[in-house]
Amino acid sequence: MEEYLKTLLEQIRCRKAHPAIERELRSHMEEQILANRAAGMEEEEAVRRAIQDMGDPVETGVRLDRVHRPAMAWDVVGIMAFIALLSIALHLVIGMGAEEINYQPQGLYIRRAVGHTAVGFAAMLLVYRLDYSILAKHGRQCAVFYLAFLTLGVFVFNAPLHGAALFVYFGGMSFSVVYALLLYVPFYGAVLYRYRGSGWGGLIKSLLFLVYPVWLAFRIPCVSFAVLLLFILSVMLSAAVFWGWYRIPKKRVIACYWTVLAVIPAAGLFMAVNGFGLSEYQRVRILAFLDDGMRQYSYVTKLLVDYFRGSRLFGSSNEAVAGFLPDYNSNYILAFLSVYFGIAAAFMVCILIGVLSVKVFRIALGQKNRFGMMMGLGSGLALCGVTVLNVLENLGILPTTMTFLPFFSYTGTGTIVSYILMGVVLSVYRYKSILPAEMGKPEAV
Repeated sequence: MEEYLKTLLEQIRCRKAHPAIERELRSHMEEQILANRAAGMEEEEAVRRAIQDMGDPVETGVRLDRVHRPAMAWDVVGIMAFIALLSIALHLVIGMGAEEINYQPQGLYIRRAVGHTAVGFAAMLLVYRLDYSILAKHGRQCAVFYLAFLTLGVFVFNAPLHGAALFVYFGGMSFSVVYALLLYVPFYGAVLYRYRGSGWGGLIKSLLFLVYPVWLAFRIPCVSFAVLLLFILSVMLSAAVFWGWYRIPKKRVIACYWTVLAVIPAAGLFMAVNGFGLSEYQRVRILAFLDDGMRQYSYVTKLLVDYFRGSRLFGSSNEAVAGFLPDYNSNYILAFLSVYFGIAAAFMVCILIGVLSVKVFRIALGQKNRFGMMMGLGSGLALCGVTVLNVLENLGILPTTMTFLPFFSYTGTGTIVSYILMGVVLSVYRYKSILPAEMGKPEAV
């Protein structure tokens, strides 16, 4: 039997699939041997007949090799390549339209825009090649390390802007710590997986891993991303509870958790309005947004609404954007598209990201491996959530805040983070036919 299994496994090129295939085949053959013995065969004959029933080891191995091999979601990669080229073309138009954009010379702006997309796309392909299941064993340590890194950025290496630690300067480089928080989402999925099989202790530890990054986002402060992160991580935690990863009453815990979560925004809004926990300028912005009469006097919000009202369905509305709308190449790139190319152009970009999001969720929810499902779900929620946030802000429905449109906004950190999250999804798809349904042992509490 050992020689048979060795010959068969030699035909399967993906060595990562060997352990799971060997366990399955060995179990099947041992069951057949017991059945043969029960039918009255001698030990040697029972083994020989069991091997014979399995078929030729080379032919069987070749058939299994076709099934258990890394896969590539070529349709998703094609969409990503089209998005990358479209983004570069868009920023070429923006760059060529002004000698200076956000205090950057035209040439430097174009080089950086192309560079951000190129680095992001390369990072996506690199992460795709990596085995995401490594996080199943080391995700908790990675989560702690990453949170420690972000904490140092917020409290030590930050460059405050209006009292907020939005950017971090380290080693001659800078990045947005707010956008970098989105990369915590896959790590949190790994944390949840490590605590599966535990009880209330594991749930409490998982909650601590949820609360700290959300608090960090509030501490920066960036309320919009804190709320978004809270929602994403809460959905992931609820999914883990629903899938039975914790030995607790599922329905009651989920119902109680979301009831408490619904009370938090009301309590937080009350505290913010009354000046608790936020800076004065943030409190004024919240009050202005809640008051329709005051909101219409918000310069950026009013400008965004006017731009969309004055835009044509197709073609330019001939309104000036540069010099009037701040961050039109980043936060408000949808408004720029509407003014220069028509509302249909902005709508098609949103549709493109929407189609991509649907494919991401289909990949995630189509996994047999629950860890892969969790990783894909979290990455999809992060990309979809920040897109919805950006669209609502561009429409003037939400107050102006720090946000970006994945893959299109001019922001190095946001662009690279978006592509890395897509890399995680592609890695999940790559190993869909290789990894077993469950990996590793539950975490002891």
